[in-house]
Amino acid sequence: MIRYMEEKDILKVVSLEKKIFKESLGEEFLYNELKLNPYQKYFIYEINDELIGYIGLRVYDKDAEVLNFLINEDYQNKGYGKKLMAFILKYLKESKVETLTLEVSVLNKKAINFYKKHKFEIINVRKNYYKNNVDAYVLKKEV
Repeated sequence: MIRYMEEKDILKVVSLEKKIFKESLGEEFLYNELKLNPYQKYFIYEINDELIGYIGLRVYDKDAEVLNFLINEDYQNKGYGKKLMAFILKYLKESKVETLTLEVSVLNKKAINFYKKHKFEIINVRKNYYKNNVDAYVLKKEV
């Protein structure tokens, strides 16, 4: 089931981020996003009450940006990321959003391949974008 993220989900999301990314946006950031940011759209993917993934977006009129997108390693390569992406794209299209952008590490080949399969195109490179001075690709998709 895919649903809006709630305050009660924050600790689980932080834990999953740390497991997958080895770092997290953090409890305070996510709380502020949910409570104070009118542009945020965070969605949780659950199976049998287990959080298996989530996606965080900011939607500004006709543009949207992915802040974080992840699926628990135990559920990767089983179509769940594809389902969550399809859900988001449908949601954005219904919301009259025209473009979706995101950043991804140039080293994250698995994610890059996933996004290319979903017709994202590399439009820019952000030098030293991540803490470890790794560059990021900026990807864009017409919704």
